[in-house]
Amino acid sequence: MFAIAALAVSLSDYRWFWLNGGLCNSKYIGLSMFFAVGKLFVVRAPVPWDPSASMNDIYQFKPNDYMELIGCVDTRSILILRLMITLICLAILSSTIGFLLDALGPMKFGLKFMRRHAFWHILSVLLCTVVTGLCFWTSEIIYDIQDKTRSKIGKKVEVQFDVAYYLVVVSSGLSLLATAFALLRRYPTAEEEHLERLMNDWSRREEPLFIERALPASISTSDEPPPDYS
Repeated sequence: MFAIAALAVSLSDYRWFWLNGGLCNSKYIGLSMFFAVGKLFVVRAPVPWDPSASMNDIYQFKPNDYMELIGCVDTRSILILRLMITLICLAILSSTIGFLLDALGPMKFGLKFMRRHAFWHILSVLLCTVVTGLCFWTSEIIYDIQDKTRSKIGKKVEVQFDVAYYLVVVSSGLSLLATAFALLRRYPTAEEEHLERLMNDWSRREEPLFIERALPASISTSDEPPPDYS
């Protein structure tokens, strides 16, 4: 459950990347900014610290009427960020299925096989690992964009991971722990399960035994002596 919550929070948080030193008009870039299709514009502008250099392509992404990212991302980084959104949604789904299998403990062969071999937890770990790799790739692309659009030569450009990225790392660690517990747990063998089912069937079919005791039809409470034997 904690892994699912961490992934959901990271998906809605805007603090994935922290930027400083470039043209980008926002200090933070998050996945929540790229849920909508939005509009992407390209403006050619000269390099501020080198007028003789070739023109730069400045991308302006407008996800809605209240937000606009100028010089922050390009077409490639937007595609990668939306791929990350898809993978995180799949990780949430796989973690939820794994949690339900652990909680309910189904006995059907296919579901039991996936639960005992931690199939869905392993898939969640792999998806989170791919997301962290894509996150590193995106940070390199964003850094190149900020490096080309820095306001003056020699100015330090920084692109760092922020809170949401570490939430994905924590979720990956929790899914890994769930995988370890599922794989190291001792499960009953097929013979033990068969014997347990036989015992359960026998206990349901067994009827309780009652010992009947004959009671006298009436009990005399008077003090009269018994009749004489003839």
